[in-house]
Amino acid sequence: MRKSFLNLFIAAYLILGSAWCSVAAADVGRSGSWFDPTHNGEGFIVQFIDDSRAVIYWFTYDEAGAQRWFTGMGEANGNELYIAELLITDGGVHGPAFDPNQIVRTPIGELTLTFNSDSAALAEYMINGVAGQQNLQRLTRPVEAGPAGAVSVPHKSGSWFDPTHNGEGFVVEVLPDGRLLAYWFTYDLSGRQAWMMALSERSVAQGSTQLDLLQPVGGRFGPDFDPDDVTREPVGTARVGLACNGGFQDFTSTDPADFVDIRFGLQRIVGIGQVACNDPALTNLYPLVDGEVAIPDHAAGRHLRWLLDQTAGASAFTDAMIMEHFSDQWLAQNSIEAARALLEDIRSTYPGARLTDPVAMTSTSMTGIFTATTGLDAFFVLNSNLAEGKITGLNVYNYGYGTASVVSASDAMLDLEQAADRFTSLSAQPSLLLARINAANQCEPLVTRNADVLRSIASVFKIWILAGVVDALEDESLFHDQVVLLDGAKQVNGGPLNAEPAGMEMTIDELSTLMLGVSDNTATDMLLGLAGRGRIDGLHAEYGHQTPEILAPQLGISEQFHLFFSFPESEALDYVTGTEAFQQDFLTNRIVPLGSRATGGGGYNNESLFIDGAWQASPMDICGAFARHRLHPPGSDAALLVERALQAGVAQPNVRENWDRVWYKGGSLTSGANGTLVLTHAFMLEKEGEQPIVLVGLSNNPGSDIDPFAIQSILGRFLELAAEL
Repeated sequence: MRKSFLNLFIAAYLILGSAWCSVAAADVGRSGSWFDPTHNGEGFIVQFIDDSRAVIYWFTYDEAGAQRWFTGMGEANGNELYIAELLITDGGVHGPAFDPNQIVRTPIGELTLTFNSDSAALAEYMINGVAGQQNLQRLTRPVEAGPAGAVSVPHKSGSWFDPTHNGEGFVVEVLPDGRLLAYWFTYDLSGRQAWMMALSERSVAQGSTQLDLLQPVGGRFGPDFDPDDVTREPVGTARVGLACNGGFQDFTSTDPADFVDIRFGLQRIVGIGQVACNDPALTNLYPLVDGEVAIPDHAAGRHLRWLLDQTAGASAFTDAMIMEHFSDQWLAQNSIEAARALLEDIRSTYPGARLTDPVAMTSTSMTGIFTATTGLDAFFVLNSNLAEGKITGLNVYNYGYGTASVVSASDAMLDLEQAADRFTSLSAQPSLLLARINAANQCEPLVTRNADVLRSIASVFKIWILAGVVDALEDESLFHDQVVLLDGAKQVNGGPLNAEPAGMEMTIDELSTLMLGVSDNTATDMLLGLAGRGRIDGLHAEYGHQTPEILAPQLGISEQFHLFFSFPESEALDYVTGTEAFQQDFLTNRIVPLGSRATGGGGYNNESLFIDGAWQASPMDICGAFARHRLHPPGSDAALLVERALQAGVAQPNVRENWDRVWYKGGSLTSGANGTLVLTHAFMLEKEGEQPIVLVGLSNNPGSDIDPFAIQSILGRFLELAAEL
């Protein structure tokens, strides 16, 4: 008997229409995985489409111990969910030989689930004329079945399939912590029904995830089931990505006798409840909710959470507590008593403090504003190492009662044109752009000063390194959660990773966030190597640079700094003015062999190259790079990584509060003799439903120090004015 179960799904979906709501209804809240503890090794997946209909999957075995699975559509009546027709499939085969036209769906029985409470139910069934029952307990609660409002966890639970493989598919539950519980209902190479399951280690809010799939075997259907007979055999790994416009599963088999490598393009055919799958094009990672910003769960974030919790407590700061949180290095430079005095002062001055304005939000550095119950603000800097996981720096400064600003009194009343003139007076070679990214994703200048003129940009070049990383994510040469080892040969001054032990595990995601959020130079050189210089050189023009040859070949930190400090000025200038072929040869045979600037080279000081021989771009080029980064498909690994990296730091307080999204990158080049010669800031600022604003200020000052506070003040005024546009 042939029946299209997919059509049942689609019919239910069409009946629902588009009347979506955001609250889990009573029956929808019963969605999840359920099992009988005496039948540990089999179970039921219940996914309510709405408050009266549900899709049911029963993963079980036959009487001889072979895996099998049933599916059905149920109708709810009060506490009962009745599935009049459970279906079993036949005719499938694993891998590319699968033919959906060979799938036969045959009724095998019926099932009634009676929900006695939120966490207990009775399953009564008739399979092939044999009755039975199981006493079920809730195993999981998908995010859609819980309270509304978990905005940081994507609502993508449901049934997913590849249209070319209609007759097998994937059932996923996104749990409240973001982890993914996945079931794969398929067949083996002999055509027998098979099912596998896995739980991800990471949140799917971060992007695609790697699953280690297990196949439970050994169970027996019915009263002869013994959970001790069940073993869970590894069968392979799967990379799973779930974007609303299409997902994928890429499976690598470790059981070639039964399964082969295969990739699926996935579509979600039904979800849990009436909450639409949504990959927002704009995401604010650090919203202010109920008067505070959620603190990330990473090294620096955990210490900040602990610190703020202490401001609401009264327990003593013991030696053991202090040694648990502060690094040996910090304590050696200060003391336990100094830490205790600092903590007691913070507690007494800022009682009940909450994070209200994050400036930097990385695993090694948390900076921003926290606010006491008295209304008093503090600007704080908290640094943490990764290997030891302890505080390496903590400073707290009084920031007034909500009226403090980085904008000086002399700048506070300037209009846009006056502010632009003020900015140009602060360096010998300024370039400024205030622009809007229009509906065609093009930069429309609003206020300009030399906006098309190339300037030295310092670390702003890292937005093009980021382009190479996300391009590698898109062709799956890299993965955002891919673990790499901290490369001691690429460690270089400038950023926290230079002080971490070589060989420490890092992910591409962590490296990208540190490269942009705290401008870590070691992360930059590692990502340049991982993404590939050739790849990045091919992206300069696509990502907005109107003179792409000026950045090619793309130099990393150590390579650029070797030009500054490891060659006679005449040789360094030969490189800067040389042909592309000459530069490639010089780079390969002269610069690269020197290795990291931290361990090799030196002896020269080519300060003039800070301006004319370093990474260069115009403000319009930088605006173009921001615009291109906005085009990554919502929900993709590329889009999610870009958001985390470019939202990780915003340079100064009082910025995020006016916008739904803030991207930022800045940098500086400083001479030991003459101070800061290059100082750069680049922001992209966006409100929901409005065109983004880009602000770029590039200050180059050959031979003379730039005042960073004056630059910060005038750009702060620009940010105030931009919020009013």
